[in-house]
Amino acid sequence: MLRFAVIFFLAGLLAAVVCTGVSGYVLPAPFVAEQMQKHLNLPDQMEIIQQLHVYPDEAGGISQGAGSVGQNKADAEKASEPEASGPAGFSQTVRYRRPGAYRSDINTPDFSQIYIESSGARLFVLDGEILEDSRQLYACYKDLFMFSSRPPLVRHLEQLGVDMNISSLGRLNKKTVYVAGAGYPDLSRAQVWFDKNTFLPVRWVVAPAKDTGQPPAFEIRYLDWQRFDRIRYPGKIEFYEHGRLARAVTVEKLDRISGVPASDFDISAVRKKYQSASKIPENRGGAAEEVRRQIEEFKKIYETPTQ
Repeated sequence: MLRFAVIFFLAGLLAAVVCTGVSGYVLPAPFVAEQMQKHLNLPDQMEIIQQLHVYPDEAGGISQGAGSVGQNKADAEKASEPEASGPAGFSQTVRYRRPGAYRSDINTPDFSQIYIESSGARLFVLDGEILEDSRQLYACYKDLFMFSSRPPLVRHLEQLGVDMNISSLGRLNKKTVYVAGAGYPDLSRAQVWFDKNTFLPVRWVVAPAKDTGQPPAFEIRYLDWQRFDRIRYPGKIEFYEHGRLARAVTVEKLDRISGVPASDFDISAVRKKYQSASKIPENRGGAAEEVRRQIEEFKKIYETPTQ
């Protein structure tokens, strides 16, 4: 009898190994998200100075973006290099007032831009005019950093289409990752990838590909993770549209701050300062017109989930 019991035990153990693979048990996606928050160690208030690089449309497309699955390091670095024409660069100031508040400011001789999200509401001001219903997809990278506890982050990701009941193990640049929202290597679903060892996010497929075998319509890569005091934050963030590098952010400075005026995130108060307009006049050009064009393009490839 004991012999049979041992055989059944070993058979069960073998089945468990086959089901989970050589990397072992797959952690639930909500738990992985919570571990990410702990490892980030973000303060309630912080200010970031970063450079925003906007790449021209004619930049060479790449099948899965720099650092894609199955792509070697040399190819990934080459794919991330700017084209000869080079990207346009802007200095951007970002402030977080966690949980749930974010503000981005750009002020240049060519144009000015303010984007605020607070308590689920948002406001986008371009050259002094308000663009209604203009959720900034390029700002959604910050959603992983907006919340200080697990439940609101999980709810938010689910609202954005990430099924937090699904988790799997995948590979990225020879490293094992947790995939929240899909069974690896399925890219037909919204999903967030986390480094298995550090729990830091490395990839977010925001808008999946519509056709099998195609790169995602919109995805974000979190790269070059840095330590700012005891805070973890990506030194570089890349944005891909249909596999083409469209924008990149490089962080220059991150400071833990206090006493950020609540009025800076008060959408009603900021709105009163500007004249509402449904769209930018047709004769406006330059950087502001490019931002408007990108907003219109993203309305076509990504339907904003109900907040």
